[in-house]
Amino acid sequence: MKILIKFLTVISIVFSSAVFAHVHLEKSVPADNAMLMKTPEELTLAFSKEVRVVKITLKNKQGKKVKFGFKPTKETNTEFTWKLPKLTPANYVVDVTFLGKDGHKMKDSFGFMVH
Repeated sequence: MKILIKFLTVISIVFSSAVFAHVHLEKSVPADNAMLMKTPEELTLAFSKEVRVVKITLKNKQGKKVKFGFKPTKETNTEFTWKLPKLTPANYVVDVTFLGKDGHKMKDSFGFMVH
């Protein structure tokens, strides 16, 4: 009987972890660590499930923010795209904060280089 209880406990933990697994950033364009020969026209983020993007910053290596018209929305989606201004040759970092449907706040970041 103890073995059965242990087995059922393990199974319930495994399944609950899979069911409540948090959303993650699946893909970005530009991709993480991309080395681009020309400035990207758009920034696209694709998530594993629907989210609300509540904050996103694009900064160069010196920490200077690049404005590109981001405004938080109340709608959820799995993919978001923004037009980018012409970027000068530099290393860039994108920091994004998003909310899952359960309201859980998550963060991710990635970088790319424009030659």
